[in-house]
Amino acid sequence: PQTKLVTGALNSLRVFIPPPVRSALATVGADMGDEYIPMRDLFTSPAVSFAYERGWRQGFAQAGFPGADTEYEMARDYFVPATVGTGSMSTVVDMSCATGLFTRRFAKSKDYGRVLGCDYSESMLTEARRRITADSTLSKMKSTQLELVRLDVGQIPMQTGSVDALHAGAAMHCWPDLPKAASEIYRVLKPDGGRYFATTFLSSYFGTLQQAEGGQTGPSRQAFQYFESVDQLRKLMEDGGFEHDKIQIEVLGSACVVIRCEK
Repeated sequence: PQTKLVTGALNSLRVFIPPPVRSALATVGADMGDEYIPMRDLFTSPAVSFAYERGWRQGFAQAGFPGADTEYEMARDYFVPATVGTGSMSTVVDMSCATGLFTRRFAKSKDYGRVLGCDYSESMLTEARRRITADSTLSKMKSTQLELVRLDVGQIPMQTGSVDALHAGAAMHCWPDLPKAASEIYRVLKPDGGRYFATTFLSSYFGTLQQAEGGQTGPSRQAFQYFESVDQLRKLMEDGGFEHDKIQIEVLGSACVVIRCEK
């Protein structure tokens, strides 16, 4: 019944789904149509918020994503130098948090004084809030202050140098203005050690899916940001303010990019 509900929700929104993503969704039984509405509208849809942790995010394994638990541990390990010893004073931001998949993990670790789950989509935040409320561990937690905030990554309403670490899981390809986003992330991180950990896709992933669909191109190219290479992402982060030797980028599998930057 749950699979049918997910499929029904996605089918009702087939006009929102870009063709490359429809191939990934087909692995969970969702039959998509041919039209779509661009990314920002896509992720503000309640049906997509409902489906995100019910097959959508799991489909990223095709590109080489290691899974939420492993990805979380990678980010947590990278954040240690920026947050160790700060205790209740540390602040971690989960940018484009969607349904709180990683926000909940950061909060449950009790490693940080404050965890902020941030997203542009109110429907995503509504689903994140529902999941947090339903989790008795989080609802009773007192050691970590957990908050959800609606914002635009290109205009982060936080003080300069106020964030110890910032995570953005499978998010950058959805941001409309990447230069502003990179600059804002650099700005809000604390100087001399603030850390940024992110995952995203190389464009080859979408190209492979397009070929599987019979070589569809055209409108789908407008739906997401396409990163052709690691060098393109490195330049983006450098232009945002990060120094060249403090940027580490690796590719997992065929197209999962892992970005680590230190301010």
